[in-house]
Formats: sequence, structure tokens, C-alpha cells
Amino acid sequence: MKRIYEMVLERSLLFIILIITISLFGIYTFLTVEQREIPETEVNIINITTAWPGADKQDVESSITEVIESRIFSVAGVEDVSSVSQDDISVLNLQLSNSADAESALNEVNNLMGSLAGSFPENAAEPEVESISNAFPLLSYQFHSGDMANLYDIRSDIEKLKREVAQIDGIDGVTVKGYTDKEFEIELDREAMTAAKVNPNQILSEINASLNPVALGQEESDGNIIRLSFEDGTPLEVLGQVRIGTESTPLTEIANIEETMGNPEDIVEYEGDRAVSFTVFLSKGQDVPSVSKDVEAVVDERISELPDTVDVTTLSSERENVEDIFVGLYLSLGIALVAVILSTSLGLSLIGSITVMATVLLSVIIGIIPVPWFGVDLNQISIIGLIIALGILVDDSIVVNDNIERRFTLGDDRLNGVYNGIKEVAPSVISSTLAIVFTFMPLLLLSGANGDFIKALPSILITTMIVSTVLALTFVPAVRYLLNRKKVPTHPGLLGRLFAKGGDLYADKFLPAIIKRPLITFLAVLVIGILSIGLVRFTPFEFFPEADRSEVTVDLIFDEEQTIDQTHDDANEVVDYMTSEMAHIEAVSLFTGTGLPNLFGASLDQSGANTAQVALEIDKEQISASETINQYEDQLREAFPEATIFMETTVQGPPAGAPVTVEIYEEDLSLLSDQSTKLKTTLEEQGALVTTNLGESVPTLNYSIDYKALEEDGISVSQVKNELNMLSQGIPIQDIIVEGEKRRTTLKYSNASELEDVDIIKMTGEQPETFPLTDFVEVEETEDYKYIHHQDGDRAAELKVYVDDEAAVKEEIASFSENLPDSSELIVGGETSDQTDFFVEIGILFAVILVLVYLVIAIEFNSIVMPLIIVFSIFLAISGGIIGLFVTQTPISFLGVMGMVSLSGIVVRNSVVLLDFIEARRKSGTFAIEEAIYDSGRARFKPIALTTLTSIIALTPVALSGDVLFVPLAVTVIAGIAFSTVLSLIATPSLYYLYYKVRYRKG
Repeated sequence: MKRIYEMVLERSLLFIILIITISLFGIYTFLTVEQREIPETEVNIINITTAWPGADKQDVESSITEVIESRIFSVAGVEDVSSVSQDDISVLNLQLSNSADAESALNEVNNLMGSLAGSFPENAAEPEVESISNAFPLLSYQFHSGDMANLYDIRSDIEKLKREVAQIDGIDGVTVKGYTDKEFEIELDREAMTAAKVNPNQILSEINASLNPVALGQEESDGNIIRLSFEDGTPLEVLGQVRIGTESTPLTEIANIEETMGNPEDIVEYEGDRAVSFTVFLSKGQDVPSVSKDVEAVVDERISELPDTVDVTTLSSERENVEDIFVGLYLSLGIALVAVILSTSLGLSLIGSITVMATVLLSVIIGIIPVPWFGVDLNQISIIGLIIALGILVDDSIVVNDNIERRFTLGDDRLNGVYNGIKEVAPSVISSTLAIVFTFMPLLLLSGANGDFIKALPSILITTMIVSTVLALTFVPAVRYLLNRKKVPTHPGLLGRLFAKGGDLYADKFLPAIIKRPLITFLAVLVIGILSIGLVRFTPFEFFPEADRSEVTVDLIFDEEQTIDQTHDDANEVVDYMTSEMAHIEAVSLFTGTGLPNLFGASLDQSGANTAQVALEIDKEQISASETINQYEDQLREAFPEATIFMETTVQGPPAGAPVTVEIYEEDLSLLSDQSTKLKTTLEEQGALVTTNLGESVPTLNYSIDYKALEEDGISVSQVKNELNMLSQGIPIQDIIVEGEKRRTTLKYSNASELEDVDIIKMTGEQPETFPLTDFVEVEETEDYKYIHHQDGDRAAELKVYVDDEAAVKEEIASFSENLPDSSELIVGGETSDQTDFFVEIGILFAVILVLVYLVIAIEFNSIVMPLIIVFSIFLAISGGIIGLFVTQTPISFLGVMGMVSLSGIVVRNSVVLLDFIEARRKSGTFAIEEAIYDSGRARFKPIALTTLTSIIALTPVALSGDVLFVPLAVTVIAGIAFSTVLSLIATPSLYYLYYKVRYRKG
């Protein structure tokens, strides 16, 4: 081994050049890897949408939804299936398992839908299957004007811009909201139809046949293939020529073809002006700044060509958010790097501190190279990972460098000083690095969105730690061999003498006192640690904090039966109230209908004509987003009791759900709705705010068909249903294309027609028979729900409960559950339950981490008991982390917990190196056990103090930054390292001394 090292050291300059060359790849990776605000979270969802115009929700359920559900679980990877059946449409969401191949599952679902198409009703559309991507909004613009006509004038420009932007590399799609499409209605005159002796089925058949494209194919003439084509008129010209019935009655004589404005899906306003929202979505794995600049260049050019009657405002820019965040993070990273340089100079020689600085910097740069292979980009979590890495990477370099200098001061020559310096610490450095790697590796197994969110942290730390250890054992000795000074300072570093005095004081004063009463000393440390754990009860908790952003969203849910126009008027009243009461509002955007296009993490579970979302831009310097919500949410609810109102802001983490959710399973629809309503009312009486996916019951005209009468008169059910559709929303026919735009077209009776006026025409011979529609249909006014939900194939209702006193609500739910019939089942979940699941999972992973760390140390020391002494420092570190959070009143959070887990690998190093020195001296036979402990304490005091100080200084900028996401992590690690270092210097020698006395029956 010495010969190998000698060969490497003799080529030190070449080796250093090689390392620097490799680092260039790291710099390239850092400059080219994708940047974003938060890590991407994997979305494994497949959506199946099947339209069946004119169908009742129960028919949709039985004829489409249940048909698909009966086969969909055969698709590999499908874990959960939820569905909603409503009038005209069936929607299923398939949740795939984490291990599923999304592309393969999508292909399998498409094949299955193709095979099932023949099982669906004749006039049902083909199922549309799509994979729900995790694309998020990159840019959002508001095109606004005081006159909506001005926005319609630029519609073709908006559509052209949409196509241009969608073709840019890295763009997943573009959403435009605010326009209402024109439609054609073919209104039939009942009297004219009777006179012409035609029925709706004949009219529908003739219209579809006339609008169908003509394919004439080709023919052969004189050995040549000639293509045949057909020149058709415009759809409107074709409709004017449609003839129906035996008398070839023109369609225009029995129907009025009218162009109308359809029902809008969205009404958008910006600062009181009508607006059109233009939102661009980023594809997975793309770089935010570069793609954003490409989009902005195209958009800015097109905006410059718009008329002065239209203004454009940027509502949201992810690039600006990323740049703002990265400026702060890079500043913290730079400060941490400077802090590491300064702190190492306190206890190392100039050459030593330069060597450590270079090693740390190279470790970070080279450690970035494999990071993209982990599926990690540059985001808040990965940059924080680099800052944490700076604090712990110095350990290896300081330990190796300090020991090499120690060997030089003992009189070793250049080769032996470097070789012996490495030989003495290499086993402990490698084992402690393995302990850190094994600490962070299980975190890569953390499941779900939480796992995706935190994956960057362990990835960065694992790669940089491995590189750091390799460089500490190769690059550091190469540099020290190359730049060796003939005379090494006795007390290197700016505070070298102070560290030396500290080591002497520790070895000559404290250690003798400690091992004089080792059991009492250990018990005192144990009691302090246990009492510290108890401070958890007095420390605030916040799983994921709210971001320090200037956007607040307001969800508004009104009565189910409201039209979108009425909802928009009501929403404007809320907006007027907010602008009058909240002086810190700077801008307001109102989206009535389907709501915000996924901006600011806001979404509506069930959007429609009765819902709206408001995006408020506030001056957060006056009142923060969270304070705005706390101050005004209840006030809004009191002012507008007819609406369900939620105020939210961006959360720095995966999307959060309701605190408590309740799922009720029951096949009887009426019983299910009764149970849902009863529980909702009960919880609301307890002060909770409750929403249900059944929505509110709405006034309903229930048409009951007399099937016996139909059979007696030979009338088909489809005829009755078609007539009812013609009286209501109409029967959709082929879209008509006008000026390149598709126009939805429906066939219906004129508004003058009533149920009593309609006769069913039965063609029998020359004279058709007529039967009043009322002979087969009875109408009953009732209340009914608009949706039928399934969960994994079973009918279900879900309630979302928002309340402060969750324990009382859960007791009420448990009491309610006891009175349910045997046919019903109730399951309680929610964000609180998800957090409990997380803590259970992290507890299991932490147990695995402890076992792995224990095994590494056990192999290093070839002992079963010795690792327990070292693992005790982990308990002290966690105790210290809790003390830090309690003293600063920093909330225990997701990243705070990650900080505690991180400490498991970080803090064992000091104890490993200290015990390794003690064991080496004990085994040498030249030291009594007490002398071995004292001498090891003297030798290890400076590197332990120096690495602890460096780690703390590196993380201090993050702790003081005020970033609510990362402060808990920084405080936890700083306090944990400090507390563990101080108490480990007391507990580790005392425990070792007790172990020695028992193991070797001494004393």
C-alpha cells in the first residue's frame, strides 16, 4: 500500500491536473442542468373521458363508467381508480403505482378502450385517454380591455401566438381562457314538421349524411391512376340544400338555423376589465430560465403588434421567481464558502487551509456531475444540499490535513508524514463517510410527493460526500506532498495556540474529571438529552410553511344551480368588498368558471358555472400573505355567508389537502346522499367548514318513462329520449367549420315547444301514427345531486373538513360511523393522516439508518458494543436539534425532521475518529487506558472543534436568511451538531471507559 501511495505522490502534479480537469465537467453540469423553484413531483395519473350527449348520470354510470371499471383493474400498474358520472359525460382517473411504467400503462389503457368501444351506447363518443402531466405554469399573461369586442378582434392573433409558443422546445402546452365560442342552433318548428310529415330522426340522419365528407377514391384510365375528388360547399350552404321526407321538404322550411354565443366556460377579468388569460406550461425536465426567455421573446414580439385598445400584463413569471430565489440561495452559498475558508484558517496552516478550501470546492463541483442521473435539477432543495455539504465536507479534509501536519511536527519526513498521516485516519474517515452515505441513502426510498420533493438533498450529499472522501485521501496528500514546507508551525492557524490550549485543558482537566466518575457523567448527559426531547411539546409545528409570496388566491363556491353569469356578478361583489377593505391589494384577477389555470398552486376540485377564483397581488411589505388570510378569511365568510370561501397562498412543498377527509361507501344513492348531508350538517354545527364532492342538491325535473306503455304502442326508448333532448339542450350533430373555426351545432325544438306539444311520430304505412309524449313520460319536481362518484368501483362520497379542533371532529365522525348501517363503510383520512403516514415511514427509514450506521461502525471496530457508544451521539444530536427549535420557536417541519435524520450521519464522525485514536493507542500497548484517552482527546480536540465550527458557520447564513422553508433545517443541524459535539466530548470517553472496565474486567 505504501508503495502505491509513493507512486501516486511522485506524480502529484499530474494527479492534481487530472482532478482539476474532471472538475471542468462539474462546472459544465452546474451551468447546464435545469433550474426550477421547487423539485418536480412525479404525477402518475391517466384520465379517461367519455362523452355521451343527452344521457342521464345514472345511464352514464351503468353504460360507460361501470363497463370501464369492470376491466380497468386488469391494466398493470393501476393502483387506485376514481370516477365521476354526470349528465353527458364519464370521467375516470387512474392512479398508477410508483413502480409502474407510465408509458406502457397508457398504451394498455388505449388498447383496452379500443376493445370496449363496441360495448358503449351507439351515440356515445370514443373515450379520450390522456396521461396527466406534471407540467406547471411557466408564464401567464392577461390580455385585457375595457371592451370585450376588442379582445375578440385579436382572437386570431391569440390563436396564432398559441400555436407559435406551443411549438417552442420545452413547452408542454398553452391554455387560453376567457373567450366564448359561437355555436349554431338548428331550431325545429313542430307545426312545420307535422305538416311535412317528418320526425327528428329523419332530420338528424339527413343532416349528418349531408355533412359527411365524400371520399371517391381513384380510378384507372389508360394505365394511369386518377384521383377522384369532390368539391363541396360551405357547411351552411350544404345545410340550406338538405331535403327531408318523402316530399323532400327543405330544412330551412321547418327549421331556423341561427348563430349564437355558446355558454361560456370561463369569464376572466383583470382590474375590472374583461380579459383573456394566456398561460404557458413547461414540459417535464426543462430549464425554467432558458425556456422562459424563448417564450418571452416570441410573446413580446407579438404584443408589440397588438392594437392600443388592448393591454397586456404579466400575471405570473416562474423565471422571475426562480431568479429571485436563486440570488438569495447563491448568496448564502457564497457566504458559506467564504465562512468555510475563514474558519479553516483558524486552526490550519496557510497551506493546510488552502488545501482544505480547494478540496471542498472540488468536491462540490465534481459531486454535481452524477446528480442529473438521479433525476435531480437545480432547485431550492439541491442548493441547500450544497450548502449543507460545504459544512460537512470539510471534516474529511481537516481530519486528514491536520493529521498530516501532526506527523510533520513529530518529525516525519515528507513521504512518511503524508503516508502515516493518512494511514492513521483513513479507516475512521472511510467508515464515517459510509455512515453518512447510509444515512442519506434510505431517504431516496421515501415514497410519494414527499420523496420527490426531498430527493435532491440526499442525492447531493451522497455524491459530494463520496467525492470528498476520495479527494481527502488522494488530492490532499498529493497537495501536501507537492507543497510541503521544511518547517511546519507548532501551532498552525490564526487561533492555533488557542486550539492547543483548549486541547490541553480538555485532556488535562476535563477528561480526568470525566473518567473519574464515568457512570455519573454519562447519566447526567442522558438526563439532559431525555429532558431535551420533552421540549417537543412546547415547540410549534408546521409540516410545510407558506411561501413568502405576494399572491393570495380566493376560492368562491356558490349554489349549484347558479348560471356562470350570476356567479360572475356575485364574485365581483366579493372582489369589490375585498378591494375596499384590504388597502394592500395591488391587483386583482377574477376567473369565473373553471378557475385559475393552475397558477400559484390553486385549483378547484369541482369547477363549474357556480365557482370562481380570485388572484390577489398584495403588498407583502404591509401585510404578508399568511397574515392576510388569517385576518380576512373569516371576515369574508361572515360578509358572504351564501358562498363557501377559502383563502390560500403558495405552500413551499407538495400540494396539501384538507386537514380531515371522510369517505363514505354505500351502493344506495339516496342513502349515500342522506348520510353525506347528515354528516356535513353535523360537522358544520361543530364549527367546521365542509365541502362534499356530491355538491349541493339542485332543483331537478325527473322524467319517469312508462316502459309498459312504450311496449304496447311499439315505441322505442331512444325515440322518447331524443324527444326530451330536443326539448332541452338539443342533440349535438357534426361541428360546422366557419373561417377555420369549429362551431358546435345542435338540433333542438324551438323555445316555443313544451312537453305537452310534442307528439312521437311512428311511421306505419302511408299515414304515420302520432302519440302524445305525455302518454309515456311523467314529470316530477325534486331535488337531486349532479354527480355519482366511485372509488375503486364502489359508489362513494368524499367530505373535506376544515377545522381547528381536529380531535373533536374526529370524535364526532367516529360517533357518526357507529350508527351507519352494515351496507355502509366510512374511512377517515386527510392531510393530518398523510402526515402521520409520513412520520411512520420516516420512523421506519430512521430505524434502517440506525442499523446501517451501527453495522458500518461494528465492522470498523470489530465490536458489537463499541458502535452503541457512537450511536449515542445521534440521540444527543436529535436532542440538540429540538433544543434549537424550541429556543428559537422555529416550527418542527418536514425539513426540520430531515435535518434530524441528516444529523444521524453527520455527528458520528467525531466519535468515530476519537474512539479510533483511543483504540489505536490502547492496542499499541505503550499507553495505559487513561493515558490513551487523554492523549487522544488532546490530538482530536482541534479537528473536532474546527469541523464543528466550520459546519455551524456554513449553515448560519441559511438560519439567518428568514426563509421559512429552510430555517428549521439549518437551526436543527446547527443546534444538533453543537449540542452533540459538546456532550459527546463528555459522554463518549465516559462510555468508552465504562465499556473498557466491563470488557476487560479492570478496576
